[in-house]
Amino acid sequence: MTHVRKRGKLGLYTYGKIMSENQAADGGTTRGKSSLWVRLRKRLQRRGVVEVDIDHHRYKMLNCIREGIRNVLLKHPGLAPKDKLTPDDYTHQAEELFVTKKGKTFTFCSYASSVFATIRRAVSVTEEEYLSAVAPPSLPYLEFISNSKSGQDFYLSNDQQYILKTDKKYCVQYFMSFLGEYLEHFQLYPHSLIVKFLGLYSIQIEGEPKIYFLTMQSIFYPPSNIDTRFDVKGCLGGRYQKPNADEDILTILKDQNFEQETIHLGVQKTWFAQQLELDVGFFRNLGVQDYSLLIGRQKRLKQGGENSLPNVVQRVRRSIPLASRNTVSPIGDNCTVKQVGAASWEIEMKPIVSEEQTQRVNTTGEVTETKFSEIDRTTKQTGINNGTCSLKNLLMQSMESDKYQPSNLRLLPNCRNPLHVIDGEDYRYYVGVIDFFTQYECRQRIARVLKTLKNLTSDHSTVPPDIYADRFLKFITDRTK
Repeated sequence: MTHVRKRGKLGLYTYGKIMSENQAADGGTTRGKSSLWVRLRKRLQRRGVVEVDIDHHRYKMLNCIREGIRNVLLKHPGLAPKDKLTPDDYTHQAEELFVTKKGKTFTFCSYASSVFATIRRAVSVTEEEYLSAVAPPSLPYLEFISNSKSGQDFYLSNDQQYILKTDKKYCVQYFMSFLGEYLEHFQLYPHSLIVKFLGLYSIQIEGEPKIYFLTMQSIFYPPSNIDTRFDVKGCLGGRYQKPNADEDILTILKDQNFEQETIHLGVQKTWFAQQLELDVGFFRNLGVQDYSLLIGRQKRLKQGGENSLPNVVQRVRRSIPLASRNTVSPIGDNCTVKQVGAASWEIEMKPIVSEEQTQRVNTTGEVTETKFSEIDRTTKQTGINNGTCSLKNLLMQSMESDKYQPSNLRLLPNCRNPLHVIDGEDYRYYVGVIDFFTQYECRQRIARVLKTLKNLTSDHSTVPPDIYADRFLKFITDRTK
């Protein structure tokens, strides 16, 4: 296990300084129509979040986190993405000690930094984009206010593109035990619907307990035009949420609210159903349950030029995984998924990928005709498929020299957060699978009995993984058109 320990000075940012910088950016103390519109727009974009100011109980912690992440990314270039990861990369811990202006110390630790950097590359997030959003020099963080009862704290980057989520130690340990498979899944299926965890850190401020937190992409980004949100587990028992009229709280509805809804995807239905099945298969092999599909919905405003040649070409380029462009191979010959994960966490590593599933992955590694139905349709609409050069061929030729073949690709929309956005016939949908750290153990077996008695039904969220997976898929695909 590698440790990097250094001492450094940390100057905490004051709220007054942040406000003065924001005021300067908005034109100082000007009270004109322009300034009023800026404030109104920010309010609309920040529904359900509050700014973490100097009086917030997590203000100090978040500024320490900011400094720790910046230090790892800027001062340790060796912790960058790698084409060949080793077992040591999965157990590596970069730990540093900082001293604040008031003389208090805090210890910041980044876990498996190169692995998470490789995940960022696999889902087309550059190091520069990640740094500027997750740990900008001074912009304040935001706190997410919703009806969620997960028990964890959620904070947002200032642009709301990334989430910083606290989590329990045993959940983090379990996640690290299958981190290799998690990375490989994104390399095989770059357009996966599973939420993208992009970093794992811990912080321990002098005199306070250690806190673990994960950084992840926000599925509901950009949030300003999303009118309805659902958290769907595929069961009805205890899964109703009363709509909340309070504009300062984001209400996330549940399965009973979603029961009569339909996801209208049109030509993308086949891709969505197949990718959801692949992702759920990954969870099934892990032996986890209680995961959710987040669904955000906004009315789609169709604009002219969507099928113009420049727009379609840009979408094709966006659809090619960044990892593919950099010819990254899955994990590498010198480090198999069975060798990584639990060594530093003292957790027994059980086999994740069966021989049967490995054979299935190998046989589906080649991109088939059905994966490109929308690309074919788009090329016909734009009139650029002249029989010798289609967009499908363009995309496949760009990856033919890679050491692995990504599978189940789709033509991504030309928008922000394209991996979690699907344009249906009348709505734009924001979709992603979250919360997959719950194993079906003794605690869940007891909870299953208690929930059955409480809800007077066995149709609740605490059931064995195979039952959960089948029910989850059926509930969602039956409501997808």
